[in-house]
Amino acid sequence: MGRVALGALSDFPDGRGVGVEVEGRRLAVFRVGVRVWVIDDRCSHRGFPLSDGSVDQTSVRCRTHGACFDLASGSVLRGPARRAVRTYPSEIVDGEVVVQL
Repeated sequence: MGRVALGALSDFPDGRGVGVEVEGRRLAVFRVGVRVWVIDDRCSHRGFPLSDGSVDQTSVRCRTHGACFDLASGSVLRGPARRAVRTYPSEIVDGEVVVQL
């Protein structure tokens, strides 16, 4: 696998999630200011997308059943989910969001 460019930082609105498909994986990209986090785009509770969840500075809340996940670690913070979601290392390189798969 390796490093994959997901798009320009400007393609990812501040304070919202965006779902992307890369190499057969559905990922959720969250931008908060100049920080970007990438996690699997499936809530571990029932599989609903996390990219359309509500985002704060460090977490995302699934809009369907309210499970809340830490964006850095993927761990469950509260709600019905019992299992963490996978996270992917990401960075901004020359204005592009790059993820390590």
